[in-house]
Amino acid sequence: MKRCYIAQVDEKIGTRAYPQILEQLKENGESIKPLLVIFASDNANFGWYSRMLSNSFPEATVIGATTDVTYSPFGVTRSGLSVMAITEGISVSSGVVFEVSRHPRRSADAIAEAYRQVEAENTVCLEFNASADNCEELLMDTYRQVIGDTGVPICGCSASFATNPDRQSAVSLNGILYMDASVFAFVHNERGRINLFKENMFSPSNHFFTATDVDCDERKVYEFDHKSAAGVYARALKIPEDELSANSFYHPLGRIENGDLGIIGFREQYSDGSLSFFSKIYNQTRVVLLDPIDPPETVWAETAAKVHEAIGEVSFSLIINCVQRIRYFTQTGKLMDYNETLKADYGTYIGLSGHGEQYAYKHLNQTMLILSFE
Repeated sequence: MKRCYIAQVDEKIGTRAYPQILEQLKENGESIKPLLVIFASDNANFGWYSRMLSNSFPEATVIGATTDVTYSPFGVTRSGLSVMAITEGISVSSGVVFEVSRHPRRSADAIAEAYRQVEAENTVCLEFNASADNCEELLMDTYRQVIGDTGVPICGCSASFATNPDRQSAVSLNGILYMDASVFAFVHNERGRINLFKENMFSPSNHFFTATDVDCDERKVYEFDHKSAAGVYARALKIPEDELSANSFYHPLGRIENGDLGIIGFREQYSDGSLSFFSKIYNQTRVVLLDPIDPPETVWAETAAKVHEAIGEVSFSLIINCVQRIRYFTQTGKLMDYNETLKADYGTYIGLSGHGEQYAYKHLNQTMLILSFE
C-alpha cells in the first residue's frame, strides 16, 4: 500500500464528482484507511464535500479550505475536488481557533492542547483560515504566542473561492464548516523530515520607501516618505497615477527582515492618494518596490533543487499558491507549464490557492509555499 494517495476530479456537480474521488482512493478495489485527509474545492460544494469525506473516512482527521484553483498531477481545475490522503507514517492532532477577526486569543488553549499531543521534532502546523479580511496578522500573533518558541513551522493560507462569489470562503475540520475561524492540524512525520520552502517570483529594485502615515486596521497607507503614497509608487514605476492599479500587479512591494523577503500585494487605489494592500504595512516600515523575475522557469528550477537537496527523497508535498500568483501565471501563459514542472519535480502533490499565505508567523502575498515530507 502506498503512503499517500492523490485524487482529483474536474466536475461542477458534487454528486458526480465524489464517487469518482472515492474510486481513486482505493487500493486493489478496497477503500484506503487514511490518518489524514487534506482537501480543497470550489465553494459551491465545499460543505457537502467536507461532510462526505468525514463520513467516508471516520478514523481520519479531515481538514480543508475553499480555493480558487486546485492542481495536482491530474491537471489544473477551477471546479471540483482535490484530495490528499495519507495512510501511514504520521501522527496528527487538530483543533479550531474561533473569532479570528476579533478575538482569536480566546482559543489559544486549543492550540496548546493540540500541540501537547504530538512530538515537536519533524512536525508542522498546517493552518487554513476563512478569509475574514484583515484578520491574518492578529491570527498569526496568536499562533506565535503559543508555539512560536517550539521550532514548529506554520504553513497555511486564507481560504479563497472560485465558482460561487455569493458564498463566503470557508474552512472545515472533520465534517464541520467554519467561517471566521482557523482550522489547524499538527502533523508529525514519523518517517523522516518535514521541510517548508517559500518561493517568490520577484526581486528587490533600487526603490525603497518608508511608510509615514498608515491605518493598520484597514491595511491602508496614506503616505510614503511624507508624500502621497500613490504618487511615490507611480513615480518609482515611471507611470501616471491613473495607471498604477494596472501595473502594480507586476510590481508589488516587499518587506525585508533578516535577509528574508516577504511580498505585500497591492489591493486598491483611492482618490485621496492612499493605497490599500493585502498585508499590513506598519508605520515607519521600510518597503521596497519589486520587479518580476524573468523567466520564471529559473526560479522553479532553483526551488526544486533546494527542496531535493534539503529533504532527500520527497514522499509527498502540499503546495499553496496565492491567487495572485495563479493570475500571474495565467496572464503570462505559464500556468500549465508551471503545473507540469510541479509534476516533474514533486510527483505526488496537491495544490490550492489562497488569499494570502502564512509563513514564519507572517501573512504574505504572491508567494508559493511547498510543504514536503521525507
